[in-house]
Amino acid sequence: MNKHLALLCLALASATASAQQAPAATTTTEKFVGLCTSNADAAAQNFCHGYSQGVYETYLVTRHPKNAPGFICAQNSALTRQDHINNFMKWSAAHPQFKQTSASDTILRYLGETFPCKR
Repeated sequence: MNKHLALLCLALASATASAQQAPAATTTTEKFVGLCTSNADAAAQNFCHGYSQGVYETYLVTRHPKNAPGFICAQNSALTRQDHINNFMKWSAAHPQFKQTSASDTILRYLGETFPCKR
């Protein structure tokens, strides 16, 4: 029993140390793009992928067909997550008016313009 408890404590300490190395949550598009361009920083890349995936997944689960119809239809896209991130960074460079806007809002704008639903 003590051996299992010691292993659990060691695992929790390791997880806590790893969590402390993650970049602080940023919300502006400018800061988010800065993290996504830090290719040598694994924590920044993990944050970039996780945040962008989380924004899209949240969008998907909050859609209600009658009350909040979808405006992003990217389900059939053959692009990888990295392709989407690269395209988002290009799009955001072409739309500097959103630099200080929430990164999640800007990600949804990009997806809505790039993958609009047919109406």
